[in-house]
Amino acid sequence: MDAMDRLWIVSNYNQDPSAVIARLTAPYLICNQGDPAHVPKEYRQEAAFKQTKHTGHNISDYLEFIVENYDNLPESIGFAKGNLFPRHIAEDVFIQRQAFDGFLPLYSDDTTFRSLYHRLLRFQLQAQQIAPGYYIEKNNNWYIKSRKPGKHFPTLHDLFTYFFKREAPRFILFVPGACMIVPAAKILRWPIETYQRLHEAVTYDFFPVEAFHVERCMLYFFDFPKR
Repeated sequence: MDAMDRLWIVSNYNQDPSAVIARLTAPYLICNQGDPAHVPKEYRQEAAFKQTKHTGHNISDYLEFIVENYDNLPESIGFAKGNLFPRHIAEDVFIQRQAFDGFLPLYSDDTTFRSLYHRLLRFQLQAQQIAPGYYIEKNNNWYIKSRKPGKHFPTLHDLFTYFFKREAPRFILFVPGACMIVPAAKILRWPIETYQRLHEAVTYDFFPVEAFHVERCMLYFFDFPKR
């Protein structure tokens, strides 16, 4: 793919994204949720830098870009974070993956290829990376227990049934960190109203539980067949 056919959306909060920017082979837009002083001046150019709402997570920046540019999306969009590597993917793995076309998960962690079982019931699988970049997790909403109840979708099941009109699976397949390369054609399978509704659900409060739900459903919006 011609590098000019892809645009990177780099969600950033209070860190220097230079290491990530230096490895990109296509134009980028830094969506900065924190203090601009953390981003080197040369990267704070008007066409490639935007100050965005601090929501506590990167998904709001991705959805905002989709909503604002729905009728004029580039052919391919890379969704990434300013701390992409080594937190979410090894740098050398990222370099390899960004060279390909199509949908690509931007997650790698050799340790998660090992099965994670329940600490007491050792036969109950909880989570595992089952293929490079793809992580399967038991759908038990473990992450909501210490957070305020969701306003729009209290559980992952609520969000899943609202958008996909069927029961949520017992195990959910997703890309941890929600960093990925997505062809515009896959985004456009869903009407703009879908992304507007998702954006509303993840921005009404600081880091609402809905952001965790959307992270776990992004493959269903951006890659898996609708039916």
